[in-house]
Amino acid sequence: MLKKLEYIAVVGSIALIGADRIDLLGGHGLFRLTPFLLFAPLVVLMQILFKGLSGTFQFTLIPPIRRQLPFLVAFALFLFFSFTSTIFGVNPERGIVALADLVLVSVLGYYISVRILADPAPQKLVVRSVSVALTVWLIFCAGECITWSHGLFRLEEEPATSIEYIFAPTATLFGMVPRLSGFSLDSNRAGFILVMFLGLLDRFGENTRYTRFLRVGIGLFVLLTFSRSGMLCWFAYYIFSRALWSRLMTRRVAIGVATLAIVASSAAVIYRKEISDLFELWQLSDIVSERFSGEQGTSGGNHIELMQRGLETWASSTRTVFTGIGFAGSPRVLGDFFGDSKYGNFHSLYVTVLAELGLPAFLLLLILFLYPVFARSGAGPFIAAIALFNLFLQSHMEPIFWVVLAIVWSFQEKNRKDEESRRRPLAS
Repeated sequence: MLKKLEYIAVVGSIALIGADRIDLLGGHGLFRLTPFLLFAPLVVLMQILFKGLSGTFQFTLIPPIRRQLPFLVAFALFLFFSFTSTIFGVNPERGIVALADLVLVSVLGYYISVRILADPAPQKLVVRSVSVALTVWLIFCAGECITWSHGLFRLEEEPATSIEYIFAPTATLFGMVPRLSGFSLDSNRAGFILVMFLGLLDRFGENTRYTRFLRVGIGLFVLLTFSRSGMLCWFAYYIFSRALWSRLMTRRVAIGVATLAIVASSAAVIYRKEISDLFELWQLSDIVSERFSGEQGTSGGNHIELMQRGLETWASSTRTVFTGIGFAGSPRVLGDFFGDSKYGNFHSLYVTVLAELGLPAFLLLLILFLYPVFARSGAGPFIAAIALFNLFLQSHMEPIFWVVLAIVWSFQEKNRKDEESRRRPLAS
């Protein structure tokens, strides 16, 4: 019975890993108690209980978990530099609290990665978790549409005071349609979570009709977020995926793509006036230019300005170059930009780490990202998606960021795979 409860907690922690719309304290606590912060500690406690009942606390280091040991070293050093920079930062009180949050979600995220790798049937665990996630995601998307039709809207920092506000959208596309973010409050973060689900599904799930259906569902939900960063993350994952290119480099696919291109080109020429009138009616050109423009006052322009401010903050003195301004110190220097909001940041993980934690922590972050690309087989799509998304946003406070990053470090070493391939002809 306890084993089943533990398995349900694992599925819940993975499936609802980014469900910050759900506050189990009902908005009356000092923080949001998300399902992940409930289920993941339960998994840890149950594992400790199982070890205690069995009379042994030994843990078997299977090869994938053993390959994570360099990750643990780099990760521990990253947290150490984060702590040292924070206690001497511009806002150590706030920084220590935020750093404790980072330690909690990252350590729990790492443990969930270990739990996935150690599961006797990780493919079933991941497929079930993603299935539950997309089912709940669909329910929340429907709820967002219904609440939007009734004129409800919610700020991300605003606690949910009723069932309606749990489902209320937090962002719209120029006031025309809601940006559907499922059980996540932020549509950009929602896109990132979906792409990470896709990566886990590709890594552990078998290629069946059902998993293909789940992949299509993930792609549809990514598009419904209307998130520029989420779509870029999705594209980066597929562009660096060998499986995609192996499927495209076939005669059947080439004929299909060529046929589709010819049909689309012919339709564009024949109905060019109607298409132009439709674009003008929906003002699509203005929408696209706003989302991708870098001019001041636009979304892209604000991102660029924040990144410039971060680099200026980092280079303001010798001390900030090496130790930064402390974790979560950004609101102190961005008061003119975000006002009294405690969530102000430089909107780029790389710039944020440089400005808040300094050069040593930034170099460790690069190691965490770049080492798997050169040393782990199949890590490219995952790292490309994570790295590109965090170029204009930051997801290091998301537990799924650490889950996927730790799993990437567990992949087979490239050199060992090459040695095995060279040995096979000799053995035969």
